[in-house]
Amino acid sequence: MNRDHILLTHPGTSKPKYLELRTDGAELHRNWWTGTGKPQGRAKPFDDARAAREALEKVVAEKMRDGYALLRDVAATAPGDVVAQCATRATNGVVTTALHPDGHTVAVARGIPGQTGQAGADVQTVDLRTGARRVLYTEAYQYSLIHTVAFAPDGSHLTFTVRNTSSMAEVSYTVALATGHVQPLPHTRPGWDTARRRMVVVDSDHALRVLGPDGGSCLDLPAGKRFQTTAALSPSGRLLGLTHDPDNRDTDYDLEIWDVDTGQRVLAARFPYPAGFQGINRRFDKLAFDRTEQILVASGAMSGCFGVSVDSGALCWAIEDKRDGFERFQDFALSPNGTLLAGARDGGPVIVHDVATGQPLEPRFAVPGRWSAWYQAVGFSADGRLLAVADYPGRVTVFRFDGVELTKPGG
Repeated sequence: MNRDHILLTHPGTSKPKYLELRTDGAELHRNWWTGTGKPQGRAKPFDDARAAREALEKVVAEKMRDGYALLRDVAATAPGDVVAQCATRATNGVVTTALHPDGHTVAVARGIPGQTGQAGADVQTVDLRTGARRVLYTEAYQYSLIHTVAFAPDGSHLTFTVRNTSSMAEVSYTVALATGHVQPLPHTRPGWDTARRRMVVVDSDHALRVLGPDGGSCLDLPAGKRFQTTAALSPSGRLLGLTHDPDNRDTDYDLEIWDVDTGQRVLAARFPYPAGFQGINRRFDKLAFDRTEQILVASGAMSGCFGVSVDSGALCWAIEDKRDGFERFQDFALSPNGTLLAGARDGGPVIVHDVATGQPLEPRFAVPGRWSAWYQAVGFSADGRLLAVADYPGRVTVFRFDGVELTKPGG
């Protein structure tokens, strides 16, 4: 998008406020107004055009942290361009995000800044039509971390997990968006199949369970040491994939796959790291099955991203990094149809891959603006129309993804 001309919106108290920024050669022009009021403006000269553009980005960063946002109509936005961009003051950036099924709201989990560091964590929503923000939950403890944020399919509730990073204890909550009522759940780290009929949870006795539509247990497993197991359900809910931290596991296996219907383990194997793998931390933070349920995708911030055969446990592909051998993913997300993988790397950009082959595709999604330290989270909307990217120190950028023509590099 054109970063020489940008319009920011603030919901205001009674009327929305607007700030228009535009560079003209070595000049930065500002115009501001409230509601339908008359604009006021001023211009400031700089040494050259580059300095004027840098000044524009500095103002954008400051104003976004004060509650302004870039908001554009999705239908009027070109595929691959930015639909919305906002920011929040945060100590650890945006930990994770989730897009509401209607595509007009984004949930943001962050660390709350205090005078001497982090003062807690909260989860809030940002309306991508008006820029209005709403804090849904606050944990006023410096060692709190909010993650696994997800909207209900009908958009009525938001579910999230709060972790005490000192004791590693976790509690999950659900909040009704209409009333703001927050209710603790009897389990933690919930994850669903595509139809939201089955859910994998860590129960109060630290056992891993798959629950059915009626809340009854379909499958019970010993979870091993707390927080050392990562689990995911396949799209149909038929399969459950597990990975264990190889340095702290209570089993001989790194990788397990269970058939939920029969209660049988169908695969148990050491994780098939590529020859010469030198990962610093081999723990996987996220798992997901492709739509065919033939590939299990596993990724960790310090271990890379890999596709593993569900049938044999063999390595199908590894996403490599030219710098040090393997891609350092902070997060990944599969498209709703399960055929594409969007990976958020430390330094960006977000690269989309073919899940079946691991093949990188073009174009890439780079967050506009020059004040990003590293990318942290990525996610698709339920209809695949939008792609949200979060980066440090606390910005969320939403791209229009539908209509993007993805091609192989050089193709």
